[in-house]
Amino acid sequence: MQAEKHLFATTPILGTILRKKAVERLFSSGSREAAVALAGAVEKAHPEADAIINRLLLLLHSSQPVMHSALWNYWKASRFEELLKRMQASATLMSDLLQALEAMPENDWGNGMAFMLWSIVDRDDIADTIDASGRHAPALEMDALFGLVRGNPGRYLDLEDPDYSIFEKAWLAASSVQRQRISTTVLKSQDPRLVAAYDHAVKEGHDPQLVIEALKLCGDHDALLDRLHGLPFTCALEVIAFWEESDGRPKTPSKKVVVEAVVPLYRELAGLLPQSRPSGPPGTRDIFSFWTERYRTDELLQQDLASPDPFRRAGALFSGAQRGVIPRNRLQEISLNGTWPEKLALQYLFTVPDASSRQEHVCWLQPQNNIVAAILTTRLPGSLEESSSLAGGVHAGAGAADQSAQLQRKLLQLLGVLQGYFLRGLITVDSNDDATEKNAVETEELTDAVW
Repeated sequence: MQAEKHLFATTPILGTILRKKAVERLFSSGSREAAVALAGAVEKAHPEADAIINRLLLLLHSSQPVMHSALWNYWKASRFEELLKRMQASATLMSDLLQALEAMPENDWGNGMAFMLWSIVDRDDIADTIDASGRHAPALEMDALFGLVRGNPGRYLDLEDPDYSIFEKAWLAASSVQRQRISTTVLKSQDPRLVAAYDHAVKEGHDPQLVIEALKLCGDHDALLDRLHGLPFTCALEVIAFWEESDGRPKTPSKKVVVEAVVPLYRELAGLLPQSRPSGPPGTRDIFSFWTERYRTDELLQQDLASPDPFRRAGALFSGAQRGVIPRNRLQEISLNGTWPEKLALQYLFTVPDASSRQEHVCWLQPQNNIVAAILTTRLPGSLEESSSLAGGVHAGAGAADQSAQLQRKLLQLLGVLQGYFLRGLITVDSNDDATEKNAVETEELTDAVW
């Protein structure tokens, strides 16, 4: 094309005239090649690049469909890199971009283009333009993501998603900042279906405590009981306290029986608890509560996990481990080779280091040697062996009139009721070879367990 040859003309005096004529011919041609050539000229820092990109944004699909489609497909192929770079440097260009998005054809192609641009830059003004036009993304997961990030859960709840795959895809496509907004949307929604989708689809990448709080708000007591599975017993006590205060109960009879059993036991704990310790000196704060308050966002948590400051790493580690967002293998590695502040954080939460660890240069206090601490750190449902060991420790302790022993027994009773629910129908396998027939199965009623 002759116009392309003169697009970057540098001939003295005539160069400017030739370039302008070339630009006009390309715009008037309306061809795909012309759109690509003009967009490429902007990327190559054409002397009139600002004027060219302004005119490109004013192209309408209704009047120049070929050129318009080619232009936006070209920008999309590079994830709008050049367009976004110039947009950041020009408020006028941003205004033109919003008008261009508003004028996008309301079909799958035009809607997909608008939503892709939003997902890359995540700007409220672009989102507002999409909302004002009443657009929906052609991909269900993108449409769900948009609604969840924007605090409009209806975009997701209006979809059929029995296996939560749409929610999971939306979560995987979200940035860390967007995931925080989705979590807030879930918490505020008080919708049981949305909470269930979040809990099932997000798996290890979310804060279990947020799910607990959301289930409390939406009043789904059946799901609340089931959600205790895999959490520390301390979390169970917080939920039982909620049931004791709110009088809320599961609808399923078998679950309601469990809650009706644990609430009275929890009430009896109040008179057995030791007196609270005095607070720290004026001007000081408990380090663990400080860490919990500081790391409320995943972004800061992930940032400080890589900090050169061991105390920042320890704080992020403490909060991340509590929320279940740090892989177990990483926790194990830090428990063996981390700095002492990091090990302090893990010592407070878990029983580390184990017997196979290298010789420690710090003398750790082991709260797990205390029966109460061992019960509180048990992850539900625990095992029958753990329960037997804890029961043995209680019975081997002080006499029945001792307040500490009473507290231990009451906590163990609470744990036992929850274990009775979670371990119902438990099947165990051993190495017994007494069977006389191949593939024989021996069944035995468990009679020595007390729930």
